[in-house]
Amino acid sequence: MRFPVPLIVAIIALPLSACGDGNKGAGNEGTTTSRADSSAQRVLAPCAACHTFNEGGGRRAGPNLHAVIGRTAGTHPGFTYSDAMKESGIVWTPETLDAFIANPHKLIPRSRMAYPGEPDAARRKAMIEALGAGAE
Repeated sequence: MRFPVPLIVAIIALPLSACGDGNKGAGNEGTTTSRADSSAQRVLAPCAACHTFNEGGGRRAGPNLHAVIGRTAGTHPGFTYSDAMKESGIVWTPETLDAFIANPHKLIPRSRMAYPGEPDAARRKAMIEALGAGAE
């Protein structure tokens, strides 16, 4: 039985193509970024059902949260906020985000936020750090 040369080359080349990471000469920056992105996605998974996080990302049931730290609540263009959110006057800082993620309706009564809150302080901190990383 004879195998065509291109088939043999493909069979040999396929396993070898998986050996590199595509970042020749770039060190491990790509791997580190991928791990950081993966970690942020995991931490923000509860939020991803309603929010997007990338620059220019669309909205879902909630607004895009890219660069949310420093933004005034209820002001991101393209989303219809509740009057309670718009009238709150809150500027999103790590501290205000912590209070909101812990209990959205305690910080902003009548908010339409469906999320019940995250009681675990370590999880809230990780979420806020992941949101802050998106501001860079």
